[in-house]
Amino acid sequence: MKFSIATIAGFAIAISAASLPAAFTLVGDGGETVLTDGTNAYVGGDTDKNHEILILRSGSNGMISFTSKNSTPTGFQNLYIIPNTVEPIALTVPHSGATPKGASSNNFGVNDEGYFTHNGNAYFAKDGYGESKVKELYWYGEHSSEYEAANLYVKECKGC
Repeated sequence: MKFSIATIAGFAIAISAASLPAAFTLVGDGGETVLTDGTNAYVGGDTDKNHEILILRSGSNGMISFTSKNSTPTGFQNLYIIPNTVEPIALTVPHSGATPKGASSNNFGVNDEGYFTHNGNAYFAKDGYGESKVKELYWYGEHSSEYEAANLYVKECKGC
């Protein structure tokens, strides 16, 4: 069997590409750990009775899951975005994989710079430029001047 140089180069790129750790958190610009209220993702807040650190687990086909510290082990939720829109990064309802029409819950990853991606794109943003310390995170699938770009770094969570 013969392989072209392009085919061999493609294999080398696929092998050397960064991959998501088994368990990880996301960290925004300025070192802000991403939190969740069990429905959406936020930066700039503190953990409290309504917000906990968003500890994610990678699965097959780039699927990402989250299990709240207050949930049963089977109460996991899947992370999803809605491509070609500006909508909040969201989690499914516990015990359900149901997502809105057009949502994508697979093809998440990490690029060579360590940014969290979907289909290889790190198109994430945070809610506006207002005074609020806590900012909701969005998938930035189309342009909108109401949102500020947000890099989300993947940080391995050992012992999670």
